[in-house]
Amino acid sequence: MTAAGGGGRTAPPGAGFPLVGAVIDVGSNSVLLLTVGVDGAGRARVIDEGLATTRLGADLVRGGRLDPAARGRTREAVVAFAARARAAAATDVWAFATAAMREAADGSAFAGELEAGAGVPVEVLSGESEARLAYAAVAHGLGVDGGPALVADLGGRTTELTLGTGEAIVAAESLPLGALALTDAHLRTDPPTPTEIRRVVDEADAALATSALPRRVAAAGGRLVASGGTATALAALDLGLHTYDGRRVHGHVLTRGTLDALATRLLALPAAARAALAGLDPGRATILPAGTIVLGRIAAAAAAATVTVSDHGVRHAYLRARLAATGTAASFAALWP
Repeated sequence: MTAAGGGGRTAPPGAGFPLVGAVIDVGSNSVLLLTVGVDGAGRARVIDEGLATTRLGADLVRGGRLDPAARGRTREAVVAFAARARAAAATDVWAFATAAMREAADGSAFAGELEAGAGVPVEVLSGESEARLAYAAVAHGLGVDGGPALVADLGGRTTELTLGTGEAIVAAESLPLGALALTDAHLRTDPPTPTEIRRVVDEADAALATSALPRRVAAAGGRLVASGGTATALAALDLGLHTYDGRRVHGHVLTRGTLDALATRLLALPAAARAALAGLDPGRATILPAGTIVLGRIAAAAAAATVTVSDHGVRHAYLRARLAATGTAASFAALWP
């Protein structure tokens, strides 16, 4: 596509849409970009997506300070993604941050630094807000009708659990179960030893024992839905994708047997071999074993025979809510053309 009267210059990717908006998700392990165009009927379509593994939450102690090198990588990614979104014709660009920045002593200051550098507002989400947004993304983009559902959003430092029925949220909470944090704390051998694996299992079980939500969905015979990088990576591996495809990952069902088999496979591989797996982002390879253990323990606690994977996560719900606040009621139900 070329811009009208542009002398052959390529038009921005979103030039054909009446409205283009973008959101940058500043996570504990990675920074994600989602840019969508909204057509005249209010249907959103993906224009651009980006991922940069910056490890902002690496080796972070709650109440401590963010690693300077990780801050630099994250700042660079956010500034680049903001520019990329504007180049795609985004008129509104928002950003939000999650566990690493809400737990770090200098998290608020760093949010201000990102705002100044990238020229976008940066909101540091609470754990409950993050959980509710994860549920909203699944309810809108995948559907959770037909009984209670537990949505688990697995991140780098925390895992958010939300119990609901349909659009209604019953309870939401954030647990200190992050794939990056657990890897830093316990999985120091390559590949991990049985003792290290046991420590991750025990920590996951101990944290889940403090939550009533998995037990409640188990008692009601509800379903388990998972979002976040761990879940989507496992779906991509199970599907045998050579390159990641959100359309195929979205709604993919993992059985407990498949989860166990993937965990066994990943935990036996050294990091270099995991990074070389087709369809897996190399930045995810280091922390995927810990995330796989966490998802398996959640499934066990919820007595869930299957886990439905959602490609839609917090960033989708956040962007939809921000667009709605500006007067654009956009449907994200079918993001892919």
